[in-house]
Amino acid sequence: MKEIFQEYGGILITVVAILSIILVVTAVIGSDATGIVGKTFSDLITNFSNHANMSVK
Repeated sequence: MKEIFQEYGGILITVVAILSIILVVTAVIGSDATGIVGKTFSDLITNFSNHANMSVK
């Protein structure tokens, strides 16, 4: 086990770090506008679209 960690320790740490970053980004943004940033972005696009449609009329 010690030999495995000595040889592949850096790679394992890198993989765990990348997976953790992906997990945090997915939790913050959300997959379907359920996250904080995802909902705000969705609202921003909806409001922009509504204002654009009102200015055209």
